[in-house]
Amino acid sequence: MTKRKAARPHSRLSIPVVVADATEVSVSPGALVIRTGSLTSPPTVAALPAEILDGFLRQVQAASRAAEEDYWRLIPAFRAGARSEDNTELARAKEQWLRAQPWKTALDNAGGANHHPLFLVEYAGHVGLVAAAPFTRARKLVIFDPLQLHRLAPTLLKAASGAAQSMPGADPHVPVRLARALQVWTAMPWPATAPTLPTQQQAEAVISGLRTDFLRRPPFVKER
Repeated sequence: MTKRKAARPHSRLSIPVVVADATEVSVSPGALVIRTGSLTSPPTVAALPAEILDGFLRQVQAASRAAEEDYWRLIPAFRAGARSEDNTELARAKEQWLRAQPWKTALDNAGGANHHPLFLVEYAGHVGLVAAAPFTRARKLVIFDPLQLHRLAPTLLKAASGAAQSMPGADPHVPVRLARALQVWTAMPWPATAPTLPTQQQAEAVISGLRTDFLRRPPFVKER
């Protein structure tokens, strides 16, 4: 993955874009399930087989570390369109900014959004996941905040372990296994449990701590 700078001019994507606001991680027999999106609309559901999880989660970790190198520098750009410091307003402005970035160029440079059923790209201080069948029902680009991925890391690892442990009872045919997981978790209520939203002071304290951790780490160096 090569770091690319965000730019204002953009070309249109041929696939839907989802900005990961709320995210749930679950286990289906032999699979890890991710549901993400806005709390006000049905989630995007992705199912990943246990066989690929070790390598995939290593890629997620590397992409989130790389994206964070740009994330903190781009915070003023995220907030430029906000009308206030309210958390909801800041999230709206950030989503608008992300959707305005030239993701099509980034995906084309990474191999093309229409040629791979599952791949990651680090761009504009975020991590883009392109997923298509059999991992999702329809091809989409899901954009994750790298700080969100850091917070989810323990949950993802625990779910990956659960998916591996459930393999003896899972269907040996991966497409069948993933189709069942998608069917079940698409029908589940969203969100599964009511989220507990932090206060603005709590959110600022968490962000401050993550910023301090970032500054204490050595710069991320990508493998070539």
